[in-house]
Amino acid sequence: MSSAATPGPNFGETLSERSLTALVVVEAIELFGIAPLSAEARVPAWSLFVMIALNVAIVLAVVRGKTVATIAVIFAALLEVFAVVLRVTSPSARTEALDFAAALTLLVALTVVLAVTVFGPGRVTVHRVVGAVAIYLNVAVAFALAYRMIDSLGPGKFAMSPAGSGHILSTLVYFSFTTLTTTGYGDVVPIDAFARSLANLESVIGQLFPATLLARLVTLEIEHRRGEPR
Repeated sequence: MSSAATPGPNFGETLSERSLTALVVVEAIELFGIAPLSAEARVPAWSLFVMIALNVAIVLAVVRGKTVATIAVIFAALLEVFAVVLRVTSPSARTEALDFAAALTLLVALTVVLAVTVFGPGRVTVHRVVGAVAIYLNVAVAFALAYRMIDSLGPGKFAMSPAGSGHILSTLVYFSFTTLTTTGYGDVVPIDAFARSLANLESVIGQLFPATLLARLVTLEIEHRRGEPR
């Protein structure tokens, strides 16, 4: 008697997983292409907002069918839109800090729902592994936004070279990646005590995340194979 065939993934599952790979491609273009060009005014500033909107749309495709995750992403996106409008209509240090706080909230929401998908049960596919890279990138950007929020509350929070002082967010994204990867070139130095504490936390996460990621994905694959019919 032949055993029943294991059903393959449906269209929704396939779309969700392939969206993880699309997200990494979009984030790489945004972080390593559009963002530095925007900081040097080589591309229009609105191009970054287009990329962010595309990120949100792709994450919504990833969590397709998950009501709570979808509501969380939409709410965080609307909160960021409100903060941007408030910053434009009433520019001040407080509204600027609020804008960065809302952007950080949106990024955290996106990362959490991604983590639920990437590290959830089931077969570990290439798309899920690539999705974990998106989470890693999001961690760096989240810390950069936190640094920028601290810097917006008062001057002197960071010491940086003259080349980076005119493009603070871009420079802090650069600083965040060098901290996460423990490269540490030393051209940007946190002065504020809380900023230094965050930098320490980020460097620890940068060391632990790859090892934890590998262990979790291997465990998921082993559990999936044990559950397959023989």
